[in-house]
Amino acid sequence: MMTTKRMTGSAVTDDPRFASSRVPLYYQLATLLREKIVSNEYAPGARIPSEAELVEDYGVSRMTVRQALSELAEEGLVQRQPGRGTFVSEQHHDKGGDVELDHSIGNLISMGEATSVELLDLTEMAATPDEARDLSVEPGSPIIRCKRLRTFRGEPYCYIENFVPPEIGRRIGAPNWQKGSVLKFIERELGVPLRLAKQRIRATLADASLARWLQIRIGAPLLLVDYHIRTDDDRPVERARLYYRSDIYTFTLDLARTDDSDPDNVWSLRKHRLEV
Repeated sequence: MMTTKRMTGSAVTDDPRFASSRVPLYYQLATLLREKIVSNEYAPGARIPSEAELVEDYGVSRMTVRQALSELAEEGLVQRQPGRGTFVSEQHHDKGGDVELDHSIGNLISMGEATSVELLDLTEMAATPDEARDLSVEPGSPIIRCKRLRTFRGEPYCYIENFVPPEIGRRIGAPNWQKGSVLKFIERELGVPLRLAKQRIRATLADASLARWLQIRIGAPLLLVDYHIRTDDDRPVERARLYYRSDIYTFTLDLARTDDSDPDNVWSLRKHRLEV
């Protein structure tokens, strides 16, 4: 018969759903419940299992359950009603809108026009070796770095770091970083043609700074989009890192077969996008 070890600190139960003995139980339980909410297994307005039921189901202490539910309540995912229980927030599944973030150059521009932006920092700095390589300058050469926060319907969803060569960055100016799309300004106002883009997408975790700006907990999962934009003659225009809240946005791939008659035909990518 399996024995269950219960602690509210770092020790774990024998329940295989808890992945690590070094991560607090309440944090892991909150993550499991959060996934059920985001995936709509717990629908908006639905009552989630009681504290006693969660204790029994996951083999943890009542204190652990309360800490996990408090974490979800602080994030706005659930509402705790004394005497009635804990319910999934209605507004959580109503955050979305019509913003579809296909990361083609055109849609990077439309994203800038459809959302609000706050300028956090704008400075001229010495390029690191990685930034120098991406922008085709010497390490230590001056480049422009901009940090911004994008919001949609009043909620922060994306933290952005932009790096541009000085001959472009010095012509943009702070006001233009705060309105509309910077890429649109670069192309239309500065006359720099945007032709080539390369992007990498991977998972990462929020450090203390990202957690503060995005209003999430430290260690929360994020979707990192790292892209480089160049002209048709391969001159670097911009390197950017965009950190998306994974509780709001998902990365979606649209696939299609080119030959339906061949069951072994490989699926090909038609479109990819970040979406609500």
